[in-house]
Amino acid sequence: MNFKISGRNKLKKLFGIGPAGATISLLLLAVFVWADSMIGLPIVVGYAGLIKIIGIVLIICGFLLHFWSFSTLRSWWADDKLCTRGPFKHFRHPMYTAWITFICPGVALYLNSWLYLFWILLLHLLWHKLVKKEEIIMTNEFGDAYKNYARRTGRFFPKLWNCSING
Repeated sequence: MNFKISGRNKLKKLFGIGPAGATISLLLLAVFVWADSMIGLPIVVGYAGLIKIIGIVLIICGFLLHFWSFSTLRSWWADDKLCTRGPFKHFRHPMYTAWITFICPGVALYLNSWLYLFWILLLHLLWHKLVKKEEIIMTNEFGDAYKNYARRTGRFFPKLWNCSING
């Protein structure tokens, strides 16, 4: 089934809430960097080498997921279809997931401060709120197909089980 995106949503289709979310996320990071320099909380782990390596691995995994998501979306952008393959088979927002679940936590671990871990929690709360607008657009454009897709996939984490009970 081929669903068409209306003209007014072309830019939202291309960028979603990504630019707004990224701007807010970077501003929050700047606030947390400033706060960390003022407060000087103790480091998370005394052995900084290991935590930096874990951070770098998370960052690399995040960029791989982001590029995989982008390459998967190319045909969706061209055909105006609901993308449910590749990483989209497992979660609805893999590009955002790449950033808030892998890259930003990787940066937080690399910086090795408790304050940056709070930044990660705040990012997840923020992005869960922001992405709801995008999901409304998707529901309006794709109707029941998107609702069914949303029921079987997680937003930022793969849905490992289905909570609904069929009697």
